[in-house]
Amino acid sequence: MILLNTIAIIGAGPAGLATAMKIKELGFDATVFEEHEQVGEPEHCSGLISKKGIDDLGINLGDSIQNEIRGAKIFSPSGHKIEVKMPKTVAYVVDRKKFDETLLRRARLLNIHVGTNTKLIDVRNNTLFVQNNGRGEIRKAEYVIGADGANSLVRHLIGINPPKENFVHTMQATISGDYDEKMVEIYLGNYAKGFFSWVIPISKEKAKVGIGTVLGEDISANFRAFVKQRLPDSRIHAPVSALIPCGMPLTKITTSNMALVGDSAFQTKATTGGGIIFGMKSGNILGETIADVLGGKAKLTDYEKRLEPLNKELRLHWKIRRWANGLSENELDDLFVKLKEKGIQEILEKDGDMDEPGRLVGKLAKNPKFFFMAGTILKFLTS
Repeated sequence: MILLNTIAIIGAGPAGLATAMKIKELGFDATVFEEHEQVGEPEHCSGLISKKGIDDLGINLGDSIQNEIRGAKIFSPSGHKIEVKMPKTVAYVVDRKKFDETLLRRARLLNIHVGTNTKLIDVRNNTLFVQNNGRGEIRKAEYVIGADGANSLVRHLIGINPPKENFVHTMQATISGDYDEKMVEIYLGNYAKGFFSWVIPISKEKAKVGIGTVLGEDISANFRAFVKQRLPDSRIHAPVSALIPCGMPLTKITTSNMALVGDSAFQTKATTGGGIIFGMKSGNILGETIADVLGGKAKLTDYEKRLEPLNKELRLHWKIRRWANGLSENELDDLFVKLKEKGIQEILEKDGDMDEPGRLVGKLAKNPKFFFMAGTILKFLTS
């Protein structure tokens, strides 16, 4: 039996569900296919989401909230610290499984069909070959949306195969110990080559600890070394590993009947690896575009044009990441000392935004204290 779907969305993560819900709100139907038995599993994400991003999206986080964050402690390789404290909540720590389940309930209340245990095998024109509960099936769809994550099959079928240097390998675990529950900790150093390590508190007694490195590093050894050095009194529980996109947002992400959204399109912040907010915002844009396509008001390629404001910020995230990766440990230490002397902490407390760094970069460009970084800032703004 061949089942017909106007729009098939591959992947029931936040980006895929946001796309489906926007399509439904605009009067059309989409079917979502999720390869895992449970939406939100396996859980690889640190679950740190900006409050501003959540407010922009109008999401009720419900019981998925584990903690509220008011600042960050950022450490250079030798231990110089930049501490940013805010008077109010700036981010939430969420249980990703419960967060995804909250979105799933919202989708099903809109009568969106989400089929679990359904894995995409191939797409040929408008024909989808899937494996449903271990049995091969054929589906038909006018449009196919790839919301299938960092290892996206749909992206491969479109013909986009990013190089391995555009990915970061991460390892994360829950740890027990004694933590500052309102402050995230970020550590730079060669044990996290090409990225960083983090401690995200869930409570005073529990936190998520993780590390990201370029591919090819021994992440297990680096993870153990980081915990031993920085968190010697912590107890580790069940480490998990994952791959995250860490590059420029992809272009040419549409064909005549296919499009990418979320991690599959590299709609992730290269500074932090976070992709929930940008993925869902992109999903809303894609949903609106598809509704316009079905209504005869747009072409699918218009999706990429409409993404430009978001992509502008994502490109800036990547420029910052590329610049930071080019600094040695000694250069990072020297930079921390100089930035603290110039009052970067106060600037970050006033103008910092974990999702949209454009405003901060613009402020630094106009501040005489930071003219020593004029060349770097100019590259951020123009290259």
